[in-house]
Amino acid sequence: MKTFNEISKLRANAAEFESFWARYKAHTDKSDIDKFGASFGGDHRFTNFKVVTFFESHSGSYGSSSCYNFGRFDDGLAQEYMVRAMNCMREELFAKCAELMRADAAKKVNAAKAELEAMQSALDACLIEASSP
Repeated sequence: MKTFNEISKLRANAAEFESFWARYKAHTDKSDIDKFGASFGGDHRFTNFKVVTFFESHSGSYGSSSCYNFGRFDDGLAQEYMVRAMNCMREELFAKCAELMRADAAKKVNAAKAELEAMQSALDACLIEASSP
């Protein structure tokens, strides 16, 4: 059931990501809706999900075990403009999330089938034992 539950969760979230912008636009186009917003780094009171990450880059030379940072970004500016860029690409990012989730769900199907077969075998064994005098 574990893999099946993972597949179900991936597919449900993929559907949510895929349909979000169309549903959001339809909802906010209603005449009685006068307050709305949807953005990365927007109003934290209405957070749908949170992503905490960082960007790293490094390099090292052959023959040396040392690695060094590659890139010299101002942390404040990088954060501000990365969020702005994410907002410019938010529909594409949601579509890509959905695509990746669906692909991962599809990769798990064989494992879910194996779990199901194991569960069926265990159930069959219980039924045989229950029917034995």
